[in-house]
Amino acid sequence: MADAKGDIAYRQGAFKVVGGHMSSMLAIMRGQVRQGNFAMHAQGMADIAKVIPSVFPEGSGEGKTEALAKIWTDKAGFEKRVNDFTSAAEGLAAVASGGDMSQIDPAFRKLGGSCKGCHDNYREEH
Repeated sequence: MADAKGDIAYRQGAFKVVGGHMSSMLAIMRGQVRQGNFAMHAQGMADIAKVIPSVFPEGSGEGKTEALAKIWTDKAGFEKRVNDFTSAAEGLAAVASGGDMSQIDPAFRKLGGSCKGCHDNYREEH
C-alpha cells in the first residue's frame, strides 16, 4: 500500500538521478573525465524531468523531506518552475545531441538556473 513515506523515498530517488546527471555533465564540461557521454546524461535529464510533476502527490509533504509546504499551497508557482525545468532539460538534450559546446554551455546554465529557482523557493535550506 502506497503511503507518504514511500512517495518521499521515490521522490528523493528521482532527485538523486537528477543530481547524478548534473554532476556527471559538470565533470564532463570541466574536462575532469576521459569519457564524454554528455548527450546521454542530457537526455537522461530530459527523461527524468517528465517524472518530476508526479513525485509531489498530495499528502507527501509530511515526514523526512526537504519539500516545503509551499509546493502544495502555491501549485501554480510550483508548476511553472517544474515546467521551466522540463523545458530547460529538453533544450539541453536537443543541443547536446548536436555536440556544439558553444550552445551546450548556455543551455546547461539555463538548466542549472531552473534548478536553483525551484530550490530557492520550494526546498528547505540545509
